[in-house]
Amino acid sequence: MIRRRNRRDELAPRSLWGPLWSNPMTMLNDMDRLFDDFRTDWESMFLTPRTVQGEPIRQPLVDLVEEDKAFVLRAEVPGINKDELNIEVTENAIEISGESSSEKEEEDKETGFVRRERHYARFHRSLPFPEKIVPDDVDAQLKDGILTVKAPKAAAPEKKSKKVSVT
Repeated sequence: MIRRRNRRDELAPRSLWGPLWSNPMTMLNDMDRLFDDFRTDWESMFLTPRTVQGEPIRQPLVDLVEEDKAFVLRAEVPGINKDELNIEVTENAIEISGESSSEKEEEDKETGFVRRERHYARFHRSLPFPEKIVPDDVDAQLKDGILTVKAPKAAAPEKKSKKVSVT
């Protein structure tokens, strides 16, 4: 980036750029903004998981921590019971999904007031593990809306080597 000491010291006269952009930096900033907007719209349209109706599927916030012998995943799933959770694990990845629904009704016969509320939530999250794990030994606990999944790492394969003689 070229720094100018004085605003009068311009790289090119303003009349060269015309009335639309008074200097090249304004043009570059506008182009950056245009490409950022395009990229953001493109990602949100195609990369965000959506339902058949086109609504985005909620993704819980997740922390994946690597310990000495295991990976520990913590996901925020407030309002979800353990019966409504589905956890699938492979050697390389984990998928967490679930859905919940509830209905609440209040009625006051004196005033004729009726209130009925329905709530439905569905979420899905898939994460790859950096290393292979042992799917059979995975343990999951749900406490206070925080799902904790502990996935032990697979033992590193033994390196077999053979000495080759040169003839």
